[in-house]
Amino acid sequence: MDFLQLQTAPFAGKPGEFTGKPFFRIGRLAAVYVECTIEPDSDERLLYYEINWFTSASSIRIDSIPVQVMENEIYFLVPGQVRSYQQAAMEGYRIVFSTDYLQLGSSHTRVAAWLDLFHPFESNAVVKADEEMELELMAIIRKMYREFANFYLMRTECLSGLLNMLLIEFSRRLGTGPDHAGSKDAELVRRFRNCLAKNFTSKKQVIHYASELCVTPNYLNRMVKKVTGFTASHHIQQHIILEAKRQALHPNSSMKEIAYLLGFDNLAHFSKFFKNNSGMNFSSFKKTALVA
Repeated sequence: MDFLQLQTAPFAGKPGEFTGKPFFRIGRLAAVYVECTIEPDSDERLLYYEINWFTSASSIRIDSIPVQVMENEIYFLVPGQVRSYQQAAMEGYRIVFSTDYLQLGSSHTRVAAWLDLFHPFESNAVVKADEEMELELMAIIRKMYREFANFYLMRTECLSGLLNMLLIEFSRRLGTGPDHAGSKDAELVRRFRNCLAKNFTSKKQVIHYASELCVTPNYLNRMVKKVTGFTASHHIQQHIILEAKRQALHPNSSMKEIAYLLGFDNLAHFSKFFKNNSGMNFSSFKKTALVA
């Protein structure tokens, strides 16, 4: 019932390159179906962060939601999201990278800390590039292409620096810059988010995470809401719902299988949880998502 994992598309390479090592690739969206084996409208679960800059109108699907893309829109996707391109012909650029790659030029960056906090579960992270931003992005991408295509001295450090610049510009436009990412509160939230990603199938209450982080449930809820705008309990619920929706995209998956995968022993409990936190019952969502 596993999804097709995004390995390198549209970038060919050796399997060993994608097993926890720092990773970076840049390419044109037009090459997606030329340089890899994926097909239009096929769902891919992302292993890495992904920036898609569409220089012409297009259409994609993100976590089962169809999206009509306007010219010069930039979509920022995170590991775990499910994305499919809906058109065979696309224009623009695609950058795929791991968090580790941002840190190759130094021991730590505030941008990497910002990525740890970033999670667009309420809406897609999209920026409309105006003329000024378009010129700035093109300058960075041209330098990336030059460095990526050649093996100059300190190539990796240069690409890491350019990627940091790109993400800083993106975060500014989103209005969620990394200014607070190094704070004590943000560090607690990063630890909570990492713990949640590893344990959400077995730990579904705030008290479980608060105990592991050595704080009270009320304090954890307050700090997570202060940094992200949502309580810890909301993050837990939405993490489970997002995973359920992503698994539902697989045509052969059943509600029973998905409930078990997510740690629900009682099917009725899962059904109620899904409806209460998504606004619709599971069967209706799956039917709509597969048709879309």
